[in-house]
Amino acid sequence: MTLSSEMRSKSATDLRTPKKSHEYRRKTIISKSPLLSTKSSESHRPPKVSFSPDYLDPWDSSGHPDPRKYYSLPHTYRVRRRPYHPVQRHTSLAHPEEAQHRPKPGHVDPVEFKRRLEVIKSWMSDFSDSQLTLLISGIFPSLGSSQLHFLSSQLPDHNPGLHHLCPSGCSDPFSLLPLHITYKILRLLSPVDLAVAGKVCSTWRHHSVAPSLWQTLCERPPWRLSKEGCVAQLERWRGGRTDWRQVFVERFKLRRAWMGGQCHVRTFEGHTGGISCVQFDGSRIVSGSHDKTIKVWNVKTNSPWSVMTLAGHSGEVRCLHLEGNRLVSGSTDLTIKVWDLSISVNWSSIACRATMVGHTDTVRCVQMDQARDRVISGSYDTTLKVWELKTGICIKTLRGHSAPVLAIQAQGNRLISGSGDKTIRIWHLDTGYCAAVLSGHNDAVTCLTLDREDLRIVSGSLDRTIKVWSIATLECLNTLDWMSNEGHTGVVRCLQADEWRILSAADDKMIKVWNLETGKRLVTLKSHSDGVTCLQFNDFYIVSGSYDKTVKLWDFTVC
Repeated sequence: MTLSSEMRSKSATDLRTPKKSHEYRRKTIISKSPLLSTKSSESHRPPKVSFSPDYLDPWDSSGHPDPRKYYSLPHTYRVRRRPYHPVQRHTSLAHPEEAQHRPKPGHVDPVEFKRRLEVIKSWMSDFSDSQLTLLISGIFPSLGSSQLHFLSSQLPDHNPGLHHLCPSGCSDPFSLLPLHITYKILRLLSPVDLAVAGKVCSTWRHHSVAPSLWQTLCERPPWRLSKEGCVAQLERWRGGRTDWRQVFVERFKLRRAWMGGQCHVRTFEGHTGGISCVQFDGSRIVSGSHDKTIKVWNVKTNSPWSVMTLAGHSGEVRCLHLEGNRLVSGSTDLTIKVWDLSISVNWSSIACRATMVGHTDTVRCVQMDQARDRVISGSYDTTLKVWELKTGICIKTLRGHSAPVLAIQAQGNRLISGSGDKTIRIWHLDTGYCAAVLSGHNDAVTCLTLDREDLRIVSGSLDRTIKVWSIATLECLNTLDWMSNEGHTGVVRCLQADEWRILSAADDKMIKVWNLETGKRLVTLKSHSDGVTCLQFNDFYIVSGSYDKTVKLWDFTVC
């Protein structure tokens, strides 16, 4: 056996021998590591920075490679020849003895951890409740997924979890806010959202039914009623505490009925001719007809015995105006009559109190102002006249139109008139001066009205259109026709407007409701069998008259 084969056999034998080579390698590495050496600091020498073609042991005093053989490696293994780069040691590891016992980053010795935990507990026992809250809020961003998972596991569905020591409703934001802030937030909610909030819990319901919240909602434009409507609605709470939530519920249903055209229609029959004009004050309807009579109907019942008939005109009754217990009527007999409709349980003073004569043709429109003791009339003779109510004397005549005056609307010292000459004129009643002329209709102006704020004029015409005019700029703001706005297909006979809507009646048998601001058609009502000649409405009802000889009451409060 040669020397080389013997060496190979020995090497193979050594490899097969169950020696703990990994333990030997670990001891070798520890003995060579400058950080884990157990030698004293006196025998430790700093490494020399040098670049030798051979690998130099930094701890060898001679500067030559360590002749130790690494028996765990094959005998054919050759050590790489590379320069040595010294390890940059941290200042905290200047002493190898300290580095040997220093824990790894992110880990604390159990004994030290227990000591620190006791210190933190002692600190927390001294903190106030608010300071503990600040402590938790300060360390919460430092928590990892494991800690957050633990916290979430403390909140099972079957018990309060972390809230077991909290008072009832501890997570309710309203319990943490001042009462006025809570109500300020609730006032921002819509009625539907406020009603839903009341179903959350008893505390929220207590807040959601606060009268001030619902009173505020009642004053918002969509649900605001006219002054007369408010008085009528609140009448049943007089002398007691007003249930504002119930008040709003009624207004909400009323608005919904108007927008959906949901109403109950009652028909009043008795005239033998077409209805030319109606007036309505909430408790009674007054109608004028081509049969030369005026009828007063009780809204609560339409039985024949409750109807009062006023006869006095010798021609068709073309116009009416009711204010309180005073009624003014105009007729084709060229006269204007003033009627007293006062009535009580034991007596009645219904009678004609005055007759005004002065027009030379049919009196087409009238308006009374008891506060100023005057009556204004327009006639087919193209003039407007101002009369003294008590004496029936004509005190002023206004001329300017070149065709019959078909419609008037007075407010304060301002008078608006529409005529067959296709124009609208604005007059100053004190001076009789015509301040402006509005032109735009292609045919006679048959009706006009003012909005509740007296800022806009709404006019209807034989050309089947409705126009909205600005009094300030004298410009046409909007035109409603059948092509672009689903308007009327017949002559527009009557108009009335309030803060947010316009109602129009026409020969096409329709009553249409419009949005005053946008001009959008909201709903179309149909019940008459012939053209609708006149209408009046308030917050709860519409009263209309037609060529079909009937008067209809459209009741929106029962739906």
